[in-house]
Amino acid sequence: MNMNRRPFRSVPVLALSAMLGLCIATGAFAEDKAPISFAPGANSATLKGDVQGMDRDIYPITAKAGQTMRVKVSNKLKLVLFHIQLPGKDVAYLPKAGEEDDATQWEGTLPVGGTYKIIVGAMRGNDTRYTLDVKITN
Repeated sequence: MNMNRRPFRSVPVLALSAMLGLCIATGAFAEDKAPISFAPGANSATLKGDVQGMDRDIYPITAKAGQTMRVKVSNKLKLVLFHIQLPGKDVAYLPKAGEEDDATQWEGTLPVGGTYKIIVGAMRGNDTRYTLDVKITN
């Protein structure tokens, strides 16, 4: 037996696992959707989508500071949720609509103007069809 051999180290495997975890945590498997817009004269929109496994759908929406936004996501099995990311921030969310909140509905006054991101996902990795309702009022 050769005692000068170095023990096998699984550093590449650990690095790959860490990168995969980071991709999942940061939404690297997310699909950017077209920005939400309202029909002329309307202040709300209803969108339908389908998330697979741990994927996320990201809906950008532009709004002004001081406007009131209402967001609701639903499906038959109640297995969808969302987060609302603040404009220009990768890890900052609206209160009660953050990563730990598992929101299915949210309403509040927007603190800043810009493009918010509504990030929709499925609980427990299920394949899920959903309806997303968004309303913005002055």
